[in-house]
Amino acid sequence: MRAALLCSFPELVLGVSALSIKTCSIRKLRLFCSRLAAAQGLSTHPASRSVEKALEEAASSGALILSNRKLKEFPRTAKNYDLSDITHADLSKNRLCEVPEEVCQFVSLETLSLYHNCVRSLTPSLCQLQALTYLNLSRNQLSSLPLSVCQLPLLRVLIVSNNKLSVIPASIHTLIHLRQLVRRTDRYTLIFILKIDSSLISELSELPLVRLDVSCNRISHVPVCYRHLRHLQSIILDNNPLQMPPAQICSKGKFHIFKYLNMEACKRTQDQFEKALRPTAFNSW
Repeated sequence: MRAALLCSFPELVLGVSALSIKTCSIRKLRLFCSRLAAAQGLSTHPASRSVEKALEEAASSGALILSNRKLKEFPRTAKNYDLSDITHADLSKNRLCEVPEEVCQFVSLETLSLYHNCVRSLTPSLCQLQALTYLNLSRNQLSSLPLSVCQLPLLRVLIVSNNKLSVIPASIHTLIHLRQLVRRTDRYTLIFILKIDSSLISELSELPLVRLDVSCNRISHVPVCYRHLRHLQSIILDNNPLQMPPAQICSKGKFHIFKYLNMEACKRTQDQFEKALRPTAFNSW
């Protein structure tokens, strides 16, 4: 291959510096670069060809890996492949501003990662992914979560950290299979529970969560009803201005946190009982 290249371009014997603009046209330079790349086994369009390769592999393996491709939209050439049986899709580290509608047609999808994109809103079509168990929406620009997220009946892991969220929809308690809810940020003022209405607090405490991460927020109080999270194995409250329970107790882990919440609940119950026994004031005639 190198011999053929040198025969086509004898100037290479003298070095590339001999190819001056006066003796070599732009067209010839382009042809030279193309042949040089071919001689070295390189592609002149590696990005586009790698996307096509990823789509081809996805059609046979069921896993669509399109991470870190600088994509602003879903590849239009995807329609040339049978992706109806896709179960895993990784679209992380791209430049997507929305969830592609094409992805919402993958009804067999079980895991979807849109980590580190520019997603500002979620399409209602997301609820079509009825087999989805894992959804990573972290490091985007979401300001709210639509009801479509709460209409994913098999969802077990929901990651929405590092967004612009201020509230979580009240209907999140309908995700009865949810095991991990991760919502943290180090840039925005997010209060995981305390800015949400009281009905959601009690309902969320009934979810079978295994891991709860609300670190890096501005949480000052943990509701006492959280002692009912009987499936919880890990609770992370780091980097919060905690007052109840105190930070020194929270730093000791779940056992001490729940012990404090139980004691606080008993104290409040006792206070309410004593208040109920107090005699009411008599009206004077």
